[in-house]
Amino acid sequence: MNTAVENPRAVAGDNQAPEYAKRVTEQMARDYSALLESVDTLLAKAREAPNEATTDQDALTLGAIVKEIRDADKRAEAYRVAEKEPHLRAEQAVDQFFFAIRDKLARRNPRDRTQRAGAADILQARINDFLERKLIEEEERRRREADELARIARQKAEEEAAAARAEEEARLAAERARKPETVALKQAEADRAAEVASAAKVEAQVAGTQATDAHIATLAKPADLVRTRGDDGVLLTQAREAYAILVDRAKLDWAKLAPFFTDAEVEKALRAWARTTGHNQQMAGAEIGHRRKGVTR
Repeated sequence: MNTAVENPRAVAGDNQAPEYAKRVTEQMARDYSALLESVDTLLAKAREAPNEATTDQDALTLGAIVKEIRDADKRAEAYRVAEKEPHLRAEQAVDQFFFAIRDKLARRNPRDRTQRAGAADILQARINDFLERKLIEEEERRRREADELARIARQKAEEEAAAARAEEEARLAAERARKPETVALKQAEADRAAEVASAAKVEAQVAGTQATDAHIATLAKPADLVRTRGDDGVLLTQAREAYAILVDRAKLDWAKLAPFFTDAEVEKALRAWARTTGHNQQMAGAEIGHRRKGVTR
């Protein structure tokens, strides 16, 4: 992919971001030098103000300074909004342009299921369905194979036991024989029984090993069962994803969730509840009511 064609500015040596913030700050310092000077003057006046109001005149003096400071604060906020507006609109335009592109491609936040699925999400869902089916089929195949090999192992173990019993019986029969011709016959039978027993033992061991390996195979991780790598380097596999989705907030155990709310979030909810009661009801763990405060106009 030719990045320079997609973005002419994306060329070698252009990986350092311009110092926009510094330039903007320096420009605003020049444009609002009068505001900065007035703020310095007001702060100096505040430092020289009485440390304590003991008379009406002291309070009025402090009130005059407070009013000037608040007026300056309102001007600063108005200037901030005015200066930020073009940048905000530009930021919104940039976001909308690229978000419109990204939304067609994939969800910007994969965990937010309220976002419309993009092309990658739709295709990934098809892959997920296939891998899940593949996993189920492979697990079932391995389970059936393990069951069959376990059955064969049990059968071979039984055959081994039967061959061992036959070997023992043939050995005892050879020991009881008296006539030379009978001894030779019984010994030959005992030798054959020993060979059969030895072969049965080997077959039982092999079958037991195969059954064990097959059982171990059933314990493989899903990622190992469905992993597929293409010639072009694409790797398909599965991963364990944690999730928590709200279904019915009325059924939630709020006592368990409470420790994970910040104080600011709890206070926001508390203030909202207090407004519904006119700040006239108390709640354990909080103080609710009305209090007096000074007003300077």
